[in-house]
Amino acid sequence: MKRKKVKTRGLNIQAKIMIPAVIVVVLLAALMGMNSYLQLKDSLSSMGVEMAKMSTDMAMASIDASLIPDIKEGSEYTEAYYDINRILRQQKDACGIANLYTLYTDGSTIYYGVDTDTENPNAPGTVFGDYGKLAQAFEGKEILNNEIVSDEKGDYITVYAPIKTPAEEVVGVLASDYNATNIKLQMSKTISRVIFMGAVGLALAIILLNFTIRKITGGLTKVNDKLYELVHKEGDLTQKLEVSTGDELELIANNVNDLLEYIRKIMIGISHNSESLMTASKKMEDSIRVADSGIVDVSSTMEEMSAAMQETTSSLGEISRMINDINESVGEMANRAKDGRDYSSKMADRALSAKAKAQDEEADAHRRTAEISEVLRDRIEKSKAVEQISSLTATIIEITDETNLLALNASIEAARAGEAGKGFAVVADEIGKLAGNSAQVAEQIRGVSASVINTVNELALEAEKMIEFAENTAVDGYTGLVGMSEDYNQDASSMNDIMVEFANTSKILHDTMEEIKESIGAVNVAVEESAKGIANISVTSSELTNSVGDIQSEASGNSTVAQELSEQVGKFKL
Repeated sequence: MKRKKVKTRGLNIQAKIMIPAVIVVVLLAALMGMNSYLQLKDSLSSMGVEMAKMSTDMAMASIDASLIPDIKEGSEYTEAYYDINRILRQQKDACGIANLYTLYTDGSTIYYGVDTDTENPNAPGTVFGDYGKLAQAFEGKEILNNEIVSDEKGDYITVYAPIKTPAEEVVGVLASDYNATNIKLQMSKTISRVIFMGAVGLALAIILLNFTIRKITGGLTKVNDKLYELVHKEGDLTQKLEVSTGDELELIANNVNDLLEYIRKIMIGISHNSESLMTASKKMEDSIRVADSGIVDVSSTMEEMSAAMQETTSSLGEISRMINDINESVGEMANRAKDGRDYSSKMADRALSAKAKAQDEEADAHRRTAEISEVLRDRIEKSKAVEQISSLTATIIEITDETNLLALNASIEAARAGEAGKGFAVVADEIGKLAGNSAQVAEQIRGVSASVINTVNELALEAEKMIEFAENTAVDGYTGLVGMSEDYNQDASSMNDIMVEFANTSKILHDTMEEIKESIGAVNVAVEESAKGIANISVTSSELTNSVGDIQSEASGNSTVAQELSEQVGKFKL
């Protein structure tokens, strides 16, 4: 059987190892090449700085610093300019420097002094740049910069050294340009060489990795082929994987061999068990067929008993409901009898209270009638004192007449006295008026007193009538009320005895009905429990019938499964 080629779902193992490995190699080569490039650049740049510094030191030792301040704009034809230019040219040629030149400043701008450039020298006073660019050099410090600066004249590494007088006064700056064109060429060659070596190393690494990965994947492919043959060919579990690489692949192959041996043992056990399962399934089918018919008979009998019990339960429920209705009516009668007994008892108590109250009120009526009669008679006697007002009024009138007569006599005497008696005449006149007014008031009092005396006499007659009514009518009414209260008390007592006897009888009947109700309830519960038990047995029998059917189906299915399992196991070579 020709093996069907199967593609992997994603990248294969070779690609998964090769891609990261190549990336790592490329990164390592790039880092190593960059490191070599930077080290070479720093080395060559440092060499250029040293050459430029050496030329400035040699020139500084040869020139006269006192002449530097004389080099200004327009001094290119002076002797000082020629001397310094000559010395600087000699040093430039001796050191192989591209250019040597001096610089001066006015504090804000830097200018060229002596420039030894042979092609296009800058005249004294030509602007070089801002002061801040070389402030450190004009303050007495060297500026050593290994950076390569490129312009239209070429590539340079420049060093700036301060020019000092013997008194350590900075009078200018000496600049030295080292030609860095060779350095850049050397760096370009170095980059090309690093790239070439990196490419060669990468190619060698890829070849070596590919060889190693093929060795690894070859063993895996061998294991995969064996597993494919086991699955898609005759299923020979006795075959073994032969891998002798001495690494993890050999361990994997040994584990696969152990797994095949384990599966072989399992399949042998399944083969034996499937035969036992088929035999047991056939016996189970025969036993279930016999039990199924008996269960059906039991189930039908239980259903009939359950129906009879349900009818009995229904009849007992109807009887229980009727007894409940009777019991409720008896209970209501007992409650009504109890209420009537309580009401008649309250009526008897109220009758006794009314009798006692009537007797008390009768005695109180006798007492109060006697008191009222005595008080009224006493008040009538005292009211007769009003008659004295008439005699007193007559006395007041007599006094008034005498006063009036005295006032008249006084007026006459005052008239006789003339001027001396005028005051007395006025007093006598006023006393006369007062006596007249008193006489009028006395007459009014006499009229009122007569009216009051008539009224008092009439009131005395009415009081006598009221005393007679209180003594006769009211006291007799209280006596009759006492007799009625006595009769009402006797009727209430008789009614109370009747209601007590009726309540006791109702209670006995209610208790009897409760006992009957409890007895029927107990019978009903017993019948319901029996009905439920029979129903449960019936349901259980029905479920058992269904379960037996299911077991029979499962047994039949197990037999089929055992047959199929035996056929499947038979495909393997054990």
